[in-house]
This record gives sequence, structure tokens and C-alpha cells, in this order.
Amino acid sequence: MSRKPEAVTRRQLIAGAGAATASLGVMALSSCDARTGHPWDHETDIVVVGSGVGAATAALAAHENGDAVLLVEKAPTVGGTSAKSAGVLWIPDNFTLRAKGIEDRKADCLEYMARFAYPERYSARGPNLGLSAGEFDLLEAFYDNAADAVDLLRATGALNLAEWRMFQLDRSATDYLDHVPENKVPAGRALGPVTADGGIGLGVHMMEQLHSALQARGLPVFLEHRVVRLVLDAAGRAVGVEAETAGGAVAFRARKAVIFATGGYVHNPAFVTKYQRNRLYGSCASPMATGDFINIAGAAGARLGNMSGAWRTQIVLEEALVSSELASGVFFPPGDSMLQVNRHGVRAVNEHRNYNDRTEVHGVYDPSAAEYPNQLMFMIYDQRTAEAFGGAYPLPEQSSGSPLVLEGATLDALAARIEARLGEIAAQTGEFSLASSFAANLKTTIDRYNDFARAGIDEDFQRGAAGYDREWYAVFSPLQADAGWPANENPSINMHPFRDAGPYYAIMLAAGALDTNGGPAIDAGAHILDTDDKPIPGLYGAGNCIASPTREAYFGAGHTLAMSLTFGYIAANAAHGEPRDSA
Repeated sequence: MSRKPEAVTRRQLIAGAGAATASLGVMALSSCDARTGHPWDHETDIVVVGSGVGAATAALAAHENGDAVLLVEKAPTVGGTSAKSAGVLWIPDNFTLRAKGIEDRKADCLEYMARFAYPERYSARGPNLGLSAGEFDLLEAFYDNAADAVDLLRATGALNLAEWRMFQLDRSATDYLDHVPENKVPAGRALGPVTADGGIGLGVHMMEQLHSALQARGLPVFLEHRVVRLVLDAAGRAVGVEAETAGGAVAFRARKAVIFATGGYVHNPAFVTKYQRNRLYGSCASPMATGDFINIAGAAGARLGNMSGAWRTQIVLEEALVSSELASGVFFPPGDSMLQVNRHGVRAVNEHRNYNDRTEVHGVYDPSAAEYPNQLMFMIYDQRTAEAFGGAYPLPEQSSGSPLVLEGATLDALAARIEARLGEIAAQTGEFSLASSFAANLKTTIDRYNDFARAGIDEDFQRGAAGYDREWYAVFSPLQADAGWPANENPSINMHPFRDAGPYYAIMLAAGALDTNGGPAIDAGAHILDTDDKPIPGLYGAGNCIASPTREAYFGAGHTLAMSLTFGYIAANAAHGEPRDSA
């Protein structure tokens, strides 16, 4: 459920925190729309709901088009989940690729995106690559507009970007599915914000730049205004929104259009239970991600899509049991003498795959046993990994004694400790327990893994075979130089045999999400569609509040922010073409 708005000052009510009190075409009204009979407090051409990267881009693009615009945000601060992110943008054919003479051809990029987003229907020789016309149009719209969107932000001084170098490592960021033949440009599409000192920043730096640009243009952000209602005229056209505040309802008139660019529903427990096909234990999204747009757009007749979708990440169960609002996910499990097993004590996934795809393993259903054997996974590691990689999340600096870690002097003792802890938290996990064969299977699993580590080939899950596995390992698994353990000299940097002697450790992992990505469906112009797939006049969407244009495919670092930014840009340009209602 959404939080109750906190008290706001008169200055915030009129202009938003730090924004100028006057803005192009924005004024307070006490008039009444003759056609709707609705009293308006503020009037503008385009109302943007949200204040993250998609909302800010939509507002800045609308301003550049000559439209009056304001933003409405329910949080007490700006930026949403975008400000909590790494601040990366996955942009095909971007300016850094072009500067290096790397051709990111549209046809090639579309093949990669279609292959990743629709693997069950992708056909290189089929019409629209095997996709429906609408699905293909969304991918095409992203490619056609992503580079233009960032070029506009750069040209106007709203955002300073450069190639994102994998957290300051001297290499271009590798895509999350770099090893398929359809990906002709497997690295270099990721961009990041340049900070004042010339370094690459995070999401907070990106949003600082974008919101400084909003302030410089006098575009107000109305904080602590939770939009609860879309106002339609008699013809069914979106003409404004109504927001709740601590001081009462506030109505915003949109002479042209309303653009929603808000979060998903990951922090709405009722929606998570209703829509997610598998349990989500927590999320690192903004706590304001409660899915308000689902009911708002649904009341206007919008068609919902991809409602079970999410941008997924494994999370530490012990942290989620304390609070479902998390600081981080387990984006890349560190360590080389480390693996993950399920309730049967067997591996079920390549532990070094990208977080979004890896987390899908938690939802695998066993039809014979009628269970989800991977509902919880157990990250098992030895003393080498505990010390050589200690401090690389989720490994604590000291594994022994950590509340996140279970410990055993032997593998049998570790299995017993895991079983005991599961008994203590049974009411919170649906009474999830270990199979009776767990301890015996764990020993066999580790022996088999050790053989793979010595040979350098993971015959079961191909860990370390793809460029992503190896190159991102260097980012998330830095070897502690003073830990006293030698570098891995085995054939694969991703795998090292377990020690024959304990102690051994386990961290319990569960399915979580950066955010959900289902909601009202859009077309290639970012129009919200009704149940007949016709645009609802004057209503647009971008970001995690809509049905993801790529379903659950995560193309590379910065994919989610890039989709939000691009479709915010598309929405602003399409809304510019709407007739301005002067009634």
C-alpha cells in the first residue's frame, strides 16, 4: 500500500522542492473545466507523473518541443528507483560506438533483441523475426529513438554521458547475452553519467543532473503528491489527474496529455501475491513502487500486459525476513570455490549468469513432486572464498559469526545447521525444508564441481564459458590481496575446487526483484492502449509502470533505465502532436 503523504509547505505545494515558482505555461487555477465540471488547481500542456529517468526525460523533451510541463511525484524526494540504481543506460548505436567506428546496425540489433525477448518464437527468416507486428514495433521504436534521446539530453546540457567502463575497469561493459550469434556488438552499448570530477557516477548523479536541468528550465516537481485518479472528459480523453496530499486533493489539468513514468508494484504485497507467478521475497526498488498506475489506468479501460513480469535478482533471505525493502540484490555471487544448490543438494543454475536470468531458476516447478525445489537456493562456499573474497556482497568481511551465514565444521554439520534454521523460519517460507538426501547429494555435487574446476569446463551449466561470466567476475569477485590466498591458477577463473576440510558456509538466497515490469500496454508511440488495442486519447506511459516492451529480457547493463528514458522521450514527442485543448 502507498504511504500517507507527509505534510508539505506552501512553497512545495506551488512549485516543488527547489523549483522556481513560475514555469512556462504553468499557473494555479480555481477555475472549472466547462466540459468535465472538474475544478483545476494547476494547468499545463503536459502532466508527467513520476520523477525518475523516464519522467525527467519526458519533461525535458516536452519543454524542448515548446510544451508547458510539470511533474507530480508522490515521494518526498525526487528520482525514485533511478536514483538508487547504478545509473547505467544501455543505448544501441550510441555516440561512443559511432566515435569508435563501431557499426551497430539496426537489423543486427533487432535480431539480438528479438532473440533474447522472444526465444520461443524468434525466427531469423520469419516476418517480424517471428514476433507480432506490435511486438516488433516496440523493439524497433526503442532502437530508433534511444540514441536520439540521449543525444538530445547531451546537446541541451541536461546530462553528461560517457562510455560506462564496468565500474572503472578498463573494458567496455559486456552485454548479458554476449555469446549468441545474433549479438554482433556484444560490448560498448552501456553509457554512464560523468561526474564533476570527470569520473563515472551512479544513478544519484544521473538524477542530480537531470533534476538540475528541470530546475534551470523552471519546470516544477510537485513532491508528496500521490496521483490517485485520471480525469477523463466526456469523449474519454485524458485531460488531467487528481493527487492526494496532506493538505487535501490537488487537481492538475493537462491541455495536451498525461504521461505516467512511475514504478512497478513490487512493494504492493497484494499485487505481488495476485500477479506474480512465483514468490518475491523482497526488492531494492524505491518503497514508493506500489503499482498505483495499474488501477488508475484500468479504470480508464487500459489493457494490462506482462503482469507476472519483473526485473529479477537473487536476494539474501535473512535480510528479506527483516525487511522486504532492501539496499541491494545479489547481482553476481562472488568467489570461485562457491556454488548454489537447491533443497535436494544439487546445482540448478550457472551461478555466474546475469542476475535477471539466474533468478528465474527459483520459479522452476517439479511436476512429479508438485513443488518448487529451488524456491530457496543455498550459496555454499569454503574458507578460501570466505577469506579471499570477504566483503564482496553478499559475503561478509568475516563469515564466521555473521547473522547472514550458516556454518558447519563439515558438510554434514552444515546441512544440519541449514535444516535447523529452516525449521526456525518455516512460517515465513511456506515450511520449505531440505530433502532427506540433501547432505549426501551435496557431497556428490561438490566432488563433481571440483572435477569441473580442475578441467576448466562446467559440463552441467557452462559456468565461465561466456564472456559475461568471465568479465563481470572481475568486477564482483576482487581477490583480497592481503587475505593470504593465491590467485586461481585453474583453467577457468570462475571455478576453484573446494577444500577437503571445513569449515564450510552457506548463505540462503531467495527470489527478489529490482522492480516488476507489468502494467498497462503501450504501442510504439508510448500510447496507453485500451482492451481493443486502441490508444486512450491523451494518455501515455513509460518505465516500470507499463508492460515491458521487451517482456523480461534484460539486454545488458542499464537496460531498464534506457527503456524508461527512451519511451519517456517517445511519449513526449507523441504528446507534442496532440491538439492543445484551450477550452
